[in-house]
Amino acid sequence: MQEMKNENSEMPADFDNEIHKWALECIGRVALDARLGCLRPDLPKNSEPQKIINAAKYALRNVALLELKYPFWRYLPSTLWRKYVSNMDYFIEICMKYIDDAMLRLKNKSQSVNETELSLVERILANESDPKTAYILALDLILVGIDTISMAVCSMLYQIATRPEEQEKIHQEILKILPNKDDKLDASKLEKMVYLKAFIKEVLRMYSTVIGNGRTLQKDMVICGYRIPKGIQLVFPTIVTGNMEEYVTDCKQFKPERWLKQSSDYIHPFASLPYGHGPRMCLGRRFADLEMQVFLAKLIRSHKLEYLHKSLDYKVTFMYAPDGELKFKMTERPTS
Repeated sequence: MQEMKNENSEMPADFDNEIHKWALECIGRVALDARLGCLRPDLPKNSEPQKIINAAKYALRNVALLELKYPFWRYLPSTLWRKYVSNMDYFIEICMKYIDDAMLRLKNKSQSVNETELSLVERILANESDPKTAYILALDLILVGIDTISMAVCSMLYQIATRPEEQEKIHQEILKILPNKDDKLDASKLEKMVYLKAFIKEVLRMYSTVIGNGRTLQKDMVICGYRIPKGIQLVFPTIVTGNMEEYVTDCKQFKPERWLKQSSDYIHPFASLPYGHGPRMCLGRRFADLEMQVFLAKLIRSHKLEYLHKSLDYKVTFMYAPDGELKFKMTERPTS
C-alpha cells in the first residue's frame, strides 16, 4: 500500500479495486490452494485476475435487475442479459481451470490425508458425492468470496476511518495483544481481539453488506396471515431487522460494546444475519470472518486511517456499501 499513496498519503480513487485484488488472492490461496498473482504492482488491466474481478462484479451487481424486473429477457434476450451471460461464461471458464486442478490434486492425495490439509474447494469436492453439485458450490464460493468480502471490507475501512474513538480502542486492544510489530498473529491472539470482532459485528448490523437472504418456498406457507404459494422467493431483509428498535436496543446508535458479553443491551438473535442461517447459510462464513479480522488487525496495528473528504452515502447495488471514492489517508504509526 505504500506505493499507492499520493503526496498526501492518500489511497487512489480506485482503492476498492485493490481490495478486490486482495480478496481474490485470499480466496485463491485458501479456497483453491493457488497463488493468482493479484497483488503484483505491475498487474495489467487486461490480466486474467482483473478480468475475473470484473466478471464477478458485473454478474453480482446486475443479477438483481434480472431477478426483480419483469423477465422479458426470457423471451427476448436483452443487452443486459447477453452481457450478464458473457461475464458469467468467462468467470466459469477461468475458475473451472482452478477447480479442475483442485480435483486432480485431491485424486492424487493419500486417502488418509487430514481434512485440515485440504483447501476449501478440495473439502467441498471430497464431501460432496455429486460432482456437479460440488462444482456449483465451489464456483459459488469463489464468486461471492470476491465481491461480497471486498465490499464488506470497504465498509469496515470507511467506518473505522470516520470513527476515531472506536479506531483508537481497536488500536489499543491490538497493541496489548501484539506489542511488537513483528509479533505473529495466530488464532489464539485473534480470539482475544473481542472489541475488533464486536466492531465488525456492529458494522454488519447497521450497514449489512448483504441486504437480505432469499429463499424459494418449497411448499405453500401462511406468514402473518398472508398465504404465499410454493415457488415464490421470500427475502429476509437483515438490513431492516438489524435497524429496528423492537429487535435492537438503541438501534440507531453505533455501539460495538453491545456485542460484548458484559453488555445488557437487548438484541434479538435473528435481528442481524449477515451470513444467513440454517443449512443454507454462507459456506465461507468462517473464512470471511477470519479474512476481515486478520486484515483489519494488521492494518490498524501499523496505520492510522482517516477520511478527510465529504461524507459518503451508502448505496444498494447487489451489496450495500459506501458510494464514492475511498481515498483514505493512511499514516504509518510509530514502530515499537
